Amino acid sequence: MGERERRPPHVFLILAGLLLLASALTWLIPAGSFQRAVDGSTGQTVVIPDSFAFVRPSPVAPWRLPRLLFQAISTGSAPRLIFFVFFISGAFEIVMESGAVSALCAWAVGRARDRRRLVVPIFVGAFSLVGFTMGLTTASIVFLPLGMAVARSLGYGPVTGMAMVMLGTNAGFAAGGYNPFSVGVAQAIAELPLYSGAWLRWLLLAVLAVVTSGYILYRAGGPAPSDAADLPAAPPPSRPQGLILVLLSGTLILVTWGVSARGWDMGDIAAAFLVLGLLCGAAAGFGAGQICALLTRGCSRMMSGALAIGMAAALRLVLAEGQILDTVVFSLLQTVERLPAWGQLLGMFYANALLDLLITSGSSHAAVAMPLMVPLADALDLSRQSAVLAFQLGDGLVNLISPISNTLVSCLALSGLSYSKWLRYFLPLVGLYLVIGTGAMLLAGAAGY
Repeated sequence: MGERERRPPHVFLILAGLLLLASALTWLIPAGSFQRAVDGSTGQTVVIPDSFAFVRPSPVAPWRLPRLLFQAISTGSAPRLIFFVFFISGAFEIVMESGAVSALCAWAVGRARDRRRLVVPIFVGAFSLVGFTMGLTTASIVFLPLGMAVARSLGYGPVTGMAMVMLGTNAGFAAGGYNPFSVGVAQAIAELPLYSGAWLRWLLLAVLAVVTSGYILYRAGGPAPSDAADLPAAPPPSRPQGLILVLLSGTLILVTWGVSARGWDMGDIAAAFLVLGLLCGAAAGFGAGQICALLTRGCSRMMSGALAIGMAAALRLVLAEGQILDTVVFSLLQTVERLPAWGQLLGMFYANALLDLLITSGSSHAAVAMPLMVPLADALDLSRQSAVLAFQLGDGLVNLISPISNTLVSCLALSGLSYSKWLRYFLPLVGLYLVIGTGAMLLAGAAGY
């Protein structure tokens, strides 16, 4: 009985509670809306400043939630994300069944010996560059099985494997640099030279990567590095396994090139990994029936995660139907305007961090917030570059808290971790991130950034 009491609540219970809370808020918070227009230079739908007005309330009754849940799962972006996760999981089920990744990890760990703890900062550094240059938070989903296999070979738990990939990518995404989805969109709206002010973002990348690596190593535990010498030496991967690793590496390179050079979307990436799964199954000597069974097994592992993605989408739909999201944004920015001069940049940063709990897409967040922040920055005699920085850090540093984050929900589904366990792991690091963000904003203000 005591063990049952300690069991964390199921993610469905958490999301169901948030759906009920969102429904209640649509009855309590006045409905409001900004006017929007398409920006000809960026193609983004942006908010027209000073256009906020209260509108006729449209509260969402609790009995409408099941219908909205079905609508969220069957329309919009949720079905694409669900089947994207299915394709990725099915392909990696075949790759993992071949034993190629496990064999490579065991061999590499044996070769690394007492230097194996360097694997964590190497992973974090590599994936932070992916987030910094391309803004590919979906890379967390693609590479998560690989990160978890590496962590397992190092003697660490699944949360460490998830953190190595996901937190590394997110650290680079938050630093921004050449991220087209947050900084690129925000600077275009602010009419700044694209990717200008990069010196502070490079500094942030270094700080965030070091802090993230140190935190993951601190929380990882596991065998001491000196014990690695006692591990039995593992043989290198076999020839079929080597071929599978070449196929996997080639696909990852192809996907990276496709996204950066050809503008690939989720459908292209999913197709590439489906082909990868079929080729790896053939290279491993699996029959057609076994390949189909493995694909199905990989998809079935994601059924709970697919429903969680749908519930997270339903939460966003409730807020939109209730027309309270714009009211929340308007209230946050009004609060910032009332702050003393020294705190206005910090207020922008913290307001965007709160807003990111509701709008987790970087480009969507920029399209909503930046048209309002630019005139606010001008009126408060703050630089537009600093306003972009406040948006970007607020958008990125707390992104992986929100239960409606597609990346977080997908990675939790792939890893089998509960949302509550992830929060216990991640929240102390969020505190460190907020300290770093505060320091960056103060530096930006002092340096006239």
